Amino acid sequence: MTALPPERKPGPSMHSTFFSKSEKPERGDTSIWTDTPLEKAHKAKHYLEAYNQAALTALDKDIESLEKEHSSATADLMDKYNTSKRSMSLVEKHKHEKKKKSKKVEQSEKQQEEEWSGKHPWKPWDREADLSAGRKSVNFDANDFTKGLTSRFSSGSVERSFL
Repeated sequence: MTALPPERKPGPSMHSTFFSKSEKPERGDTSIWTDTPLEKAHKAKHYLEAYNQAALTALDKDIESLEKEHSSATADLMDKYNTSKRSMSLVEKHKHEKKKKSKKVEQSEKQQEEEWSGKHPWKPWDREADLSAGRKSVNFDANDFTKGLTSRFSSGSVERSFL
């Protein structure tokens, strides 16, 4: 049948090669353009054989996945046994004691707070209430701003010329 023209050789060409500063990639498989029907049938046969081989390897992978499930089930059984028959690790014991201490600290804080209220002649420091006690409220009104423009600190209405 017919054949494709040969690929161009890399190197300087007669026209501008501004965008192709490196070698051009090869065309790859161009036989689809020139195959005869017999060659197409032969390639299809090889394709089916490769597909069947891939299906067989997929079955092997399914067997491997079943083995993994079995091993995960075994690991679950081991975890159940370890939690029921073995004592806690040192890290778990440490975390457990930390939780107990934090509960005790919370209870003691509540108890101190209850002891404080009602037994002292002064009230405890409250940041929000105590800091806002001596402050004035600021009113942003347009009339107040116009009064400020004619105050003694403003530039006044007299034009000054320095030259």
